[in-house]
Amino acid sequence: MVGSLIRRGAIAGAAVIGLEAVYAVLRPVPELDSLDPSGTFGSPDDPELRVAAVGDSSIIAPGVDHPEEIWVSILCRRLADRRHVTLHSFAVGGSRASDVLRDQVDAAVGFDPDLIFLSVGANDVIKGVPIGRFASDLDRVVTALGRSGAVIVQSGVGVMGTIPRLYPPLSNLMSHRALRFDRIHHDIAQRHGTVVIDQRSDDPAAWHHDRSLWAADLFHVSAAGHARWAETAWKTVGPAMDGRVGAG
Repeated sequence: MVGSLIRRGAIAGAAVIGLEAVYAVLRPVPELDSLDPSGTFGSPDDPELRVAAVGDSSIIAPGVDHPEEIWVSILCRRLADRRHVTLHSFAVGGSRASDVLRDQVDAAVGFDPDLIFLSVGANDVIKGVPIGRFASDLDRVVTALGRSGAVIVQSGVGVMGTIPRLYPPLSNLMSHRALRFDRIHHDIAQRHGTVVIDQRSDDPAAWHHDRSLWAADLFHVSAAGHARWAETAWKTVGPAMDGRVGAG
């Protein structure tokens, strides 16, 4: 009897989560344009710093009006105080780690970067990629990017349950999965000697309650959200690049 009730409860819970997922996907939302943050920053007279950005829509920023509002652009402007920074984005919206490995890594390494921003993991969480598969894919991505000799900054995975389009219990499931995927980022960074942005050092309550941090589709991040991302990321990027002109 008890076993039957547990099974029924599990089935009902799965059904609710399934319905929440369908609603989150099918709910009408505004169509948002993506942007390319690629560009140059600082004086051409300063030493060159070549920066590659690979990953997903967190880099091409649907919901932001201008490329200079994107977090990687904000960071490159800060890095340009003593450097001439050339940023090239290879990111594609919706990318999982496996997509980055297949479609972006070779081109990014060929760019001969000194610094690489790797922003990936959220789509693996949302699209149900098994955690073991993600760990393998991310390890292969970081290994391949490491051939460049660049400083590699990994995004980690934030508290995804704060995304406004997600409601309980789906938001709770996404938060749980995101935490496990974030730990994979840190494990791989420790193995390869890379660094991870500590997104979880930021207050999740702000992301949960402040709708100005989110774009009109209630899924992607607004310019205000990108500015906040940049502040959090700089705590990792600044020390990683302190004293460096180029990583080579």
